[in-house]
Amino acid sequence: MPPTGPLATTISAAATRRAIRAVLDGGAVRSLCQPIASLSTGDVLGYEALSRPEAPAPLDNPQEFLAAASACNLLEQVDHSWRVAAVSRFGPVIGHEQMLFLNCTPSALTSGLLSPSSFQGLVRRHGLQPERVVLEITEEQAIEDFGQMRRVVGAFRACGFLFAIDDAGAGASSLQSIVELRPDFIKLDRWLARDIEFDRGRRSMVEAICTFARQVGARVIAEGIETREQLTAFIELGADYGQGYFLGRPAPVPAPAASEARLAIHRANRLRRAAPVVTRIGDLVTITPTVTAATPGGRLMEHFANNRHLEAVVVLDGRRVEGIVTRGRIFERMSGQFGLPLNGKRPASELCAPATCVDASASPRTAARAALERAAPFQQDPIVVLDGDALAGIVRVHELLQAVLAEEVAEARNLNPLTGLPGNQRIREHLERLRDDPAGWYLLYADLDQFKQFNDACGFAHGDTAILALSRILVDAAGAASRDAFVGHVGGDDFIVAVHTDDLDAFRAACQRALARPGWFDPEGKLPAETRLTVSIAGCPFERIAHLSYEDLAATIARAKRLVKRSGGNGFDIFEDLGTPAAESAGAAEAA
Repeated sequence: MPPTGPLATTISAAATRRAIRAVLDGGAVRSLCQPIASLSTGDVLGYEALSRPEAPAPLDNPQEFLAAASACNLLEQVDHSWRVAAVSRFGPVIGHEQMLFLNCTPSALTSGLLSPSSFQGLVRRHGLQPERVVLEITEEQAIEDFGQMRRVVGAFRACGFLFAIDDAGAGASSLQSIVELRPDFIKLDRWLARDIEFDRGRRSMVEAICTFARQVGARVIAEGIETREQLTAFIELGADYGQGYFLGRPAPVPAPAASEARLAIHRANRLRRAAPVVTRIGDLVTITPTVTAATPGGRLMEHFANNRHLEAVVVLDGRRVEGIVTRGRIFERMSGQFGLPLNGKRPASELCAPATCVDASASPRTAARAALERAAPFQQDPIVVLDGDALAGIVRVHELLQAVLAEEVAEARNLNPLTGLPGNQRIREHLERLRDDPAGWYLLYADLDQFKQFNDACGFAHGDTAILALSRILVDAAGAASRDAFVGHVGGDDFIVAVHTDDLDAFRAACQRALARPGWFDPEGKLPAETRLTVSIAGCPFERIAHLSYEDLAATIARAKRLVKRSGGNGFDIFEDLGTPAAESAGAAEAA
């Protein structure tokens, strides 16, 4: 009869400890690796090393083995031996540009068993550079002293190692670890992947973490991706990388992401690029610290020394932006034998560079134009974004260029990058379809009166805002139509609308109501109260001009618009009978 009670517990604990010691002493562990792939390209960023103990059940399960090792006070030794085994196994075989992700308990870092210099030597002996090794801080143990952990993490970072926080979103401790330790990677807990394609709560949390990650310069890895739908959802929500069975299962040797997953990534990104582009620079801002104009240089230096992710600090004189201090520029000033003595007490107002400020309503292209007009030494400085008189944040140059590229992609697919409305090619295609049955349709032309003078006087940003405001008025008015009205953006401040006769009166009334509102073109009230801007809208039955070529059709409807402009103020007129451009020219010749 087997023993029971305390004796049985003692025997069981002793047997467990012997089994764990046998695995440790004999190196009885299989090292596998699972790919972590870019959710933009499908390329493999790196591999997470996973260890499987060769022990009798239930200790052959890694989680059971680690729990037993923790109960026997052997967790640190197990954690270290598995990490060493993974480095020796995969260091020589992964690609030169790929990373190796290694699990690491908090106690392994703080106990001294794993020292930065010795671990640096180990990874180099096996063909890795520390910059390609990511230490994943796992949640097996809670971090009790974040001050100590920050110091230890800083020492490893000084040797080149990168860090990830594992299981983000699983609890308050992982979120605190993200805020306190500012990791290079944030790995989302796999429970977030469950039902992510339709669970609004999970989607909101993932989106919030991705937004936070962008603010602090970290990259997000979504774990537990097992289906195409989950993969697509994480791409839509902004995750940078993915890991899970759908992308690739753990294997003894490194392998690329599954071909099915790569195809799904490319397709999802094509659909994502077809979404509306960013139309205002304010949607790209990153919040950054500010200092007063009197802040001494030594204090400025501390800001950057204490936060390796900090790229720039904005210098304020009250609410007014005095300038900007970048990491590279302050380190350059403080370097050398006399850098700190000469500049440590100088105020920030003397150490900062001029800031390039744009309004939050400006388009990325307008902001890029302002960035390119700067002198060469300042062209890589972030753009400072203002919301009225208040500081909204900064936009990094590479993010600005990405937004401009998105505009260009939108243009290439015939959508106007400012308004997101169909451009000339799609306007032409829609009118060609209407030619088959033009009866009952009216073709309208709308534009802003004296827009060039407004643009020159108020600036490109306000010009873009006015164009966008008019586009929304037209779209909103068309949205209430019983038939499918069409709104296209010819370019500049010119729009084409096709609306059915049943909806014409309602469309006209909706436009007139919106245009009668004071300052409709300045929704944030930033222009002087006396500023005025009006709109001319002209139209005619499409049936009367459907036989014309596209060029003559456009010229005819544009001529109707010019007739409206003569009246001054907001105008909306329908001309039931318009002659062709050729007829008008002939009539003018006879009159002459």
